Amino acid sequence: MAQQKKILVAPLNWGLGHAARCVPIIRELQRQKAEVIIGGDGMALAYLKTEFPELLSISIPDLKIRYPKSGGFLLYFAIRIPRLYSHVKKENAVLKKLVRQHEIDGVISDNRYGLHHAVKPSALITHQLYIETPSFKKTVHLMVRKLISKFNVCWVPDLAGSENLSGRLSHSGRLIPKTEYIGLLSRFSAPIKEKVIQRKVLAILSGPEPYRSQLEALLIQELGTLKCNALIVRGVVTEKNNREKISNQLDIVDYLTADEILAETKKSEFLITRSGYSSIMDLVAMHQKAVLIPTPGQTEQKYLAQHLNKHPLFVLASQENLNLERAFSGLEKSTEGKLTELPSLKEPIQAFLKMC
Repeated sequence: MAQQKKILVAPLNWGLGHAARCVPIIRELQRQKAEVIIGGDGMALAYLKTEFPELLSISIPDLKIRYPKSGGFLLYFAIRIPRLYSHVKKENAVLKKLVRQHEIDGVISDNRYGLHHAVKPSALITHQLYIETPSFKKTVHLMVRKLISKFNVCWVPDLAGSENLSGRLSHSGRLIPKTEYIGLLSRFSAPIKEKVIQRKVLAILSGPEPYRSQLEALLIQELGTLKCNALIVRGVVTEKNNREKISNQLDIVDYLTADEILAETKKSEFLITRSGYSSIMDLVAMHQKAVLIPTPGQTEQKYLAQHLNKHPLFVLASQENLNLERAFSGLEKSTEGKLTELPSLKEPIQAFLKMC
């Protein structure tokens, strides 16, 4: 009888998107009888612990970067590149200790570039082969290519063909060696076919501060003006999971599990969410119409929203000039398009476990 493989799964703590798209990876590992350990930091780890309370979880400190309150994003992150490389080295040293301590056979990292091992197989999940930056694109691409080369395999959660969602983020040129398109990753496995509408909108917030809190305040104001029934999910994992009634039409809750989000989506006509890639994959998986609001300064989210603005499920809105009445009108006029099937993760997970 083959020995059970012990696999560490660790997402980046940058909003909840990276953790959310690890959910189907963990489920498939469990189906293939692997023993899964979840690792991470902050809300990303807390979220996975709510989804998989039975699994061993370990803290792996993440790089903490807050967005600047105004402008200067390129300079802001450029001066932090040495800090990024330093953190990657520290992260790798932490992983070596964890591999010995927990007898880990393999590592699956979502956008955490230090979580690779010289002996134990490691897989990187990322759709950012070509990071969207205002300038120095070639230099940034070479940096990313070097970081990816440390892993045994790089999984791109997207389709290889023209119907892809990530556009030039992962389809800008010749594929980086050891990279595979594994199809869309979503914690929701099938489209919503039947709805019982009880509210106009479900808003799911995420991402770095101060923009998360700013959008929350804007939505409370806009939804109050429109007087439509709505539920806002703050995207902040807390012990008490506070729920607050703002008015007869508007409720706010700290967070919802994947099953709870699915249940609330079935009651909602539209969703409002950031144009983060994981959120977009979830929306396509559910076949759900949504207003996409990029995080200010996040060039990737702005690109994705613009790239998908003609997609039948989405309407683009701006946090700086938010007009929900116009956005809802656009969604009401749009057709729903065709359903997208999620691929099986059986083969890539099976191949990875054979390496371990």
